[in-house]
Amino acid sequence: MWVFVIIILIIIFVLLKDRTIHQSIISSYPTRKADIQFFNNGKFLFKQLFRDIRDAEQFICVQFFIIKKDRFSRDFLTLLIEKADAGVPVYLMVDRLGSFTIDRKLIQELKSVGGTIIKCNRFDWRHPFRSINQRNHRKITVVDGEIAYIGGYNVADEYINESPKFSLWRDYHLRVTGEVVQDIYDLFSRDFKLNNGHSLHHGASTEPGGSIETQLIPSAHGTLESTFLSLIDEAKQTILIGSPYFIPSEAIMELLEKKAQDGVSITVLYPHESDHLLVKEASSTYLRRMHHAGAKIHLFTHGFYHAKIIFIDDKICDIGTANFDKRSLFINEEVNLLIFDKGLIEEIRSFYEKDLMDSVPLDEKWLNEGNFLAKSAAKMFNSFL
Repeated sequence: MWVFVIIILIIIFVLLKDRTIHQSIISSYPTRKADIQFFNNGKFLFKQLFRDIRDAEQFICVQFFIIKKDRFSRDFLTLLIEKADAGVPVYLMVDRLGSFTIDRKLIQELKSVGGTIIKCNRFDWRHPFRSINQRNHRKITVVDGEIAYIGGYNVADEYINESPKFSLWRDYHLRVTGEVVQDIYDLFSRDFKLNNGHSLHHGASTEPGGSIETQLIPSAHGTLESTFLSLIDEAKQTILIGSPYFIPSEAIMELLEKKAQDGVSITVLYPHESDHLLVKEASSTYLRRMHHAGAKIHLFTHGFYHAKIIFIDDKICDIGTANFDKRSLFINEEVNLLIFDKGLIEEIRSFYEKDLMDSVPLDEKWLNEGNFLAKSAAKMFNSFL
């Protein structure tokens, strides 16, 4: 089986030599105030999100990488259908490949009652493998221009802990109100126009509001690396990282190793079990280097760890959709939120530290698992995993 997988990956690697970049609009947003509610449990997150959508009166903007065809996805789409049928404008944007299995019958029903459905990143026959590889990984919801959501959760049974594979799906997500909502809405609008050709004509609140200083950081096709490098370079005492995949660029890896040598305490939280082929083998090379540099590596054992977070000292928290891997750094369209409020950072860090308690230290046995072919394939194709 591994021989077949490697042959397919080699074909893709050759065809991906054409790396012409898909058109993307990257905007730079200023720091803005917000009020933020943190979630690390999908059941609680979606209970609140459903409540906000039910209360919507002006418009609903929803963007996810994955919406599947399962019970929870049907519940979610049915709610959007009900709101559209009641006269509330509904705009649903999904990634074309990530949501390939979405319930097409419900999508047609949503269209029939006035909803607008957009699939991001159209397939390009001139550059087939490039257009397949470049995905919109953002997860955004904006309700009435007053409330926004951003984070790592998608829409499927596993995200509310109802997957037979994982007992618990750990992710981090934010509910946001205040000034920064206008930037989240603006980013959604830009993606909408890029993939649809039409502009949205609603607005988000620009009234002063919120007590927490934040900054929205959208990224695509290479812009995220400089953000991560700048964040890491700021660290004087501690760097805490949480990610389901750990495949950084060499520039980021070398800076982390230098920070460790300079006495900065570095901790990485990573899942004990992987959810995709080859990602553990690809990540283990970098985790081993971090371990040898003196970083503390912990493997989450209480379900699957899918969160994406970086803490820099007690001054900055980065949370959003971007994984700590080359796909998020150089290929995907992502969005993160920087938080600069010490009190909220301490609160979120307490949840991260609880997840550390549900983990085990990295050991050589775990690092050495996997066969030679899998490790070789992972090393060759780690930029695309």
